Amino acid sequence: MRGTHSLVNKSIIILICILLSGAVAEAAAFYYVQNFVPSFPSSVTASFQVTNLSIDPYEARINQPVNISADVTNLGDIQSGYSLILKINDLMVETKNLEFAANESKLVTFSVSEAKEGSYNVTVADLVGAFTVTSAPTPMPAALKVSNMFVNPVEVWPGQAINVSVDVTNTGSENVSYTLPFLVNDAVVQRVQVQLAGGAAESILTSFNESIIGSYRAVVGGKTTSFKVVETGKHTLNVISSRGGFSFTLDGTPEVAPYKELVDVGPHTIAFPAEEQIQVSGWGTVKFDFASWNDGSTQLSKTVDIEAQTYAVTYYIRLGSCPSLYTWNGTSYSYAAEVSDGAGWLGYLDHFQPDGSMVFSYNYPWDYIKLNPSQLQPQNGFYSMKIAETSDEIFYLDSAKLVAIDHPANTDLFSTTSTFIYNLAGQGTMYTVSKNPALPVSAVDGKGQNVLPLISKLDGNTTSSTIWTWNQLTLNLGNLTGAQQIKLVVGATINWPTTQAGGNNFMKYANQPGVTPSPPPYMEVKAANGSWIRVPDDRQFPLPDVTDQMFVVNLTGLFPTNDYELRINTYQDIRFDYIGVDTTPQQNLNIQTIMPTYANLQQGYTSESNSSGAFTRYGDVLSLLQSADDKFVVGREGDVVSLQFPVDTTPVPKDMVRDYYVIASCWFKGKGLSYVLFSVDPLPFQAMTSFPYPANQSYPYDAAHKAYLQAYNTRIINSP
Repeated sequence: MRGTHSLVNKSIIILICILLSGAVAEAAAFYYVQNFVPSFPSSVTASFQVTNLSIDPYEARINQPVNISADVTNLGDIQSGYSLILKINDLMVETKNLEFAANESKLVTFSVSEAKEGSYNVTVADLVGAFTVTSAPTPMPAALKVSNMFVNPVEVWPGQAINVSVDVTNTGSENVSYTLPFLVNDAVVQRVQVQLAGGAAESILTSFNESIIGSYRAVVGGKTTSFKVVETGKHTLNVISSRGGFSFTLDGTPEVAPYKELVDVGPHTIAFPAEEQIQVSGWGTVKFDFASWNDGSTQLSKTVDIEAQTYAVTYYIRLGSCPSLYTWNGTSYSYAAEVSDGAGWLGYLDHFQPDGSMVFSYNYPWDYIKLNPSQLQPQNGFYSMKIAETSDEIFYLDSAKLVAIDHPANTDLFSTTSTFIYNLAGQGTMYTVSKNPALPVSAVDGKGQNVLPLISKLDGNTTSSTIWTWNQLTLNLGNLTGAQQIKLVVGATINWPTTQAGGNNFMKYANQPGVTPSPPPYMEVKAANGSWIRVPDDRQFPLPDVTDQMFVVNLTGLFPTNDYELRINTYQDIRFDYIGVDTTPQQNLNIQTIMPTYANLQQGYTSESNSSGAFTRYGDVLSLLQSADDKFVVGREGDVVSLQFPVDTTPVPKDMVRDYYVIASCWFKGKGLSYVLFSVDPLPFQAMTSFPYPANQSYPYDAAHKAYLQAYNTRIINSP
């Protein structure tokens, strides 16, 4: 019996990796309702959740105190008050007026006693329970502990047997004899005599039945679970997807997951679409692609045979990678960009050596994200943002700040961007450019096709590209003789593969020493003899974002002759939407750095990731984001960092306009690289030359960093 319980517990931990039924199904159903649906707050109103009602003891003597407690959580983003009311037999007996900070949780406890025998119903918020008062001194001995309570099956037809099992342990040294009651909806349905020597344990199984359709609560020794009696010939079908709100069809009828309904026993066909685009609680539209069912099948439809309560689970993945930045636009949080897209990908392989050992690339964690004015609206005196990990990754957020930059109204403002392998010169430079840069004289792709119409306007019509194959774009920038500055203004996007797909591609090069499996872009210019020559590595072309972000590439001083032809070579799936040429001089800028005054790490939704290690505990993380000091907010899929920056009140100078950039230092680690564990350790650090880093380098385990690790990274998650 004890071995059977161990297997059941393991199934509950795995949760939805199998098609659940019986007692395991009920545990999984509770987990999904409480934790699985995404819960991103979209406004700063306070809302409260009351959970985990506890009544101790459930059988008390006359006038014996009964402790009634519950967890109360402020789900909102502002401080607020809340009144928690306790009712006994529908009569209000006590109210506790409480004050909560944003996202704070408290355990609230009441103590009551009753002078008469009987059963007393307890109501706290929308939670209900009960306790019994008797004159007989029959509380359970303190040494007796009940654990591992299971009901099987959790859904029956009227009159069918319901089996309840528990493990009972005598934690003391003396013999214990006790009659253990089994209660259903507060009525004793069975009593089992327990006799245990000190330190001994016993598994107890009893059976009973119920004839009336409805939901029932079973209690044994303070442990509680539930079961249902349903209409004969039917059972509950639960259809769950890895994100709520996905559509599907059941026997051809449109439905939406999560779905939980009684259906006739027998076969039923469930079909999901290949992709879904859903609105995630005010965060904007997000695209997900179908991956598989919980049994590993990758077919879009499957037939399930309903003979008991049944769970059918699908997994969808979000394409792309990296933590995502969302900003408050006045009504909701809207998607702005990926953070540290591409260049901060830990574990990027540079090449193999002849002996088969690996050499890894440089990883640049800094990102410079320009915000559209419509994306950034004040909210109670603050600019509110969120950095959310919506992919199966581990992120290391080292710092985050908002920069307000005033520049002449007749100019635009764009920054550089970064790449991997190379540390590019001038990172983070903000450039002023003309509002109407010149177009190249010509633009020809590697197939000889004229693509100038495609890059003449930022309109979503892009050049084509193929991943892991060299693509070329040759530009004639015109006559730039005498130009003091030459700036390429670029709008482009990149489509990244999954980490696993990238890793599989890397490993194909194990027998090609010195060859980079997925090299970064590079530029070439014309030499005096007319041949193409590569520009210096620290002046190379950077990586675009997955969204159409504009950036500047400084070409000043790269042309050895008056031939201003430029060739851009790309090996990733990079697509160009706009390219302009600007030669105007750099204008004066007023730069104001705004540091966050609020930073809070929370769980946005429950992840099924197998990432493991010591993650940053939930709550205040403001001190970790003030500077890039290798004291990270370490998070995983489903984690969200909420940020607030004070609204700048300095006036904008005459004839100038103000733009905003989010500047963040962040690395991320994806799932699927055979040579990098999907765990928090080893930690990256700002001074490393690659990741994984060589044996002569190490994360700074000095006293200050050890204290940070012990104080903040206490959310231990073990691999399944």
